[in-house]
Amino acid sequence: MVYLKSLKTSRVNDFKSEPIIVSSSSPLSEVIGILQQKNAYEVFIQNGDKVSTITIREILKASDIYMKASSLMFFIPKLSPNDSVEKAAKLMNDYRLRALPIVNEGTIEGAITTQSLCRAFLSMRMLKQIRISKVMTRKPITIDRRKSVSSARSLMLKNGVDHLPVLDSGSLCGILLSNHIVRIMFPKEGLERGAFVSAPSSYLDVPVSGLMDPNVLVCDPKEKVLSVLKRMITKGRSYHIVYHMHEIQGIVTYRDFVAFLAKPEKAGFPAYIVGLPKDDPFEAQLAKIKFMRCAKALRKSLPKIEEIRSIIKTKDISGGRRRYEVDILVRMAGKRHIYSQDGWELPSIFDSIGDKMMKLLTKNKLKEHRKRDVKRLLKN
Repeated sequence: MVYLKSLKTSRVNDFKSEPIIVSSSSPLSEVIGILQQKNAYEVFIQNGDKVSTITIREILKASDIYMKASSLMFFIPKLSPNDSVEKAAKLMNDYRLRALPIVNEGTIEGAITTQSLCRAFLSMRMLKQIRISKVMTRKPITIDRRKSVSSARSLMLKNGVDHLPVLDSGSLCGILLSNHIVRIMFPKEGLERGAFVSAPSSYLDVPVSGLMDPNVLVCDPKEKVLSVLKRMITKGRSYHIVYHMHEIQGIVTYRDFVAFLAKPEKAGFPAYIVGLPKDDPFEAQLAKIKFMRCAKALRKSLPKIEEIRSIIKTKDISGGRRRYEVDILVRMAGKRHIYSQDGWELPSIFDSIGDKMMKLLTKNKLKEHRKRDVKRLLKN
């Protein structure tokens, strides 16, 4: 049995897979061909002591297949064989990457991927009782089936996502992935002929319904993490849509699982959380992740926030389950705003209370703007 702490401190070399390496002078047609052949998401490029990558999502920006790899590559951190899994997971989260290169004596010897790390979770007993609703990302970006593939491409690039659930009158009917779009931008026969794609729009104006995969991988919010993750790995999928009562509840990808292994990101301003359950590392880790994400999102929308503090209290323990009460204090512009909510699952509480805070604080912000507008009109 694998434990969370031991997995975090493991060496990345223990999870090494074969890297895909290309030259910076390789034409994009060659890169795309390799990715399709290997069923991969990224390639690495090494120039001296620096390592770059090109991902499927970066290829969405391309205008023709004669572009050199150097025009789309971007520098990424590299790992040594003895670096910890925790460090790799943090870098993957910070840079939104699915893989990082393992470099030894100046040479790329391997890669560590989100999928290889997720395989290690399959032997964790502690995950057997955790519902997927705790791990999922709520309110994923979606697209209507009648929209153009070009619109989907723009959404992916703007929001940094590779998965778009497709809706028909509000109901899930398919999913569109970034690699689906790359295939239609640069079809296999075009790569073989060395075709020049001068106007991607001619390939991208088809409706999403004509390109999406109708066989969506779905699960119920109450389903356990391990069964969902095992199904993803077995079927070779990078996502799972969480679906209930004809509504999308969330989406889960390998990155959501890897977040277990990384230190929660810092908010960049005073943001504290106290009272986390010490005997439940997964619940505590997920709560930290949700809280920090909520704090950063609020600060981005409301720059005047000076401090956010969360206090967790255990109200009651029944049948091995805890009931939590969460209070969040927000100091902004000399005022204090307090929000409270209770429930059985900390991650869900932080998701819910975060939505409530965003609505109320944004509403107050709009009221202040209106008051200032009225005062200006009165003065004039």
